[in-house]
Amino acid sequence: MISPNFDDSIFQNTGKYNTLIKLTEEDTKNRVKVFCKEPYAQALYDAMIAYDKSSGITEFNKDLTEGQVYKVRAKTISAQDRMIYAEESNSKCMVSIPFREYSKSLDDLAKGHEKLEFLVTLYKVTQHGEFLASEKKALSISYKQELFDHLKNNTWFDVKITKLIKGGYLAIYNKEIECFIPGSHAAANVVHNFSDLLGKTLTVMVDNYDAANNLFILSYKKYVTASMPVMISELQFDKEYVGTLTNRPYDFGVFIEFENYYTGLVHKSEFENYDEVLKKMKSGDKLNVYVKDVTSKNGQYRIVLTLNPEQVNNEKLQWQTLRNRTENQSFRYSISEANNSISIEIDGENFEVALKRKDLERNLNKYPLVKVFKVDPINKRLKFEFVEENIN
Repeated sequence: MISPNFDDSIFQNTGKYNTLIKLTEEDTKNRVKVFCKEPYAQALYDAMIAYDKSSGITEFNKDLTEGQVYKVRAKTISAQDRMIYAEESNSKCMVSIPFREYSKSLDDLAKGHEKLEFLVTLYKVTQHGEFLASEKKALSISYKQELFDHLKNNTWFDVKITKLIKGGYLAIYNKEIECFIPGSHAAANVVHNFSDLLGKTLTVMVDNYDAANNLFILSYKKYVTASMPVMISELQFDKEYVGTLTNRPYDFGVFIEFENYYTGLVHKSEFENYDEVLKKMKSGDKLNVYVKDVTSKNGQYRIVLTLNPEQVNNEKLQWQTLRNRTENQSFRYSISEANNSISIEIDGENFEVALKRKDLERNLNKYPLVKVFKVDPINKRLKFEFVEENIN
């Protein structure tokens, strides 16, 4: 909608077509309409016709095709007609964009705060030869291509869940493209309360494209699987998590989902009386847990949980302590050229980090400090960079 305080003084207001212009026989046949009502309109029209003839522009190559995307430049905003009148970049044809088909601020467009050039999709040619176009539909085409790119490249992105329907949810991508998320793919395991996700932003991946219904099928579960190698290092071994049972207890233990992302197993030996757990606990029940250990096999991670913080893997806990003490801090180091490594002293303890020979030589005696920016307790890695700043 146009603002009540909309000021279109920058653009001339053209409320009606100029019917006084003497058109060529071809333009009369094609019912061409002239919007300009200035005294020099006829002379301008005649000059354009002369230019078209001299430059070889024909009526054929000036035609625009419905459904195609074109770049236009806004020329006139008419509050009376509720139209943006624009010129197509190549053909110089006049294109009309109804206010309702423009997604951005008309006030900003009029004041030059928005780009005067933008893409539109031609959706109708009227019987009077007027080209009607939509900036919104052009956005949809662009965003649709982005979703195909996400599907091809297996990348993830955010959507907003807008509606609960049979079988799952409707979600909006970039405020334009409506997509479908099956209920079975809207969570890492199961959704216990479907209403909880309404209005929420969810990170997802494209699982499939339904061409028959022109609908992208999205999945949060696919995102969890794909991003786990990156996200697994974010687990904390000294933190108590509040988890939720994903299903009824099994004979060997219970699976717990926490942080709405990770899933781990609490073995039955963690409970004093597991027979009572089998009888009483159910899907959706809450349980406080700690990450005991994380193992990997063939790229698949297995999270082992415990109810007792004293049962946490001691080596992982030491690396967690190292993370807490060193991340985003700078330290002095000594060099071992024989071992192609450096040794960092942290509170009286030495930690040796291997380097490639070229990296060791490039930084030898050049920088006095290293700054630790990532400690990974699971893979037992410490990442750092050489710096010149003072010790923290």
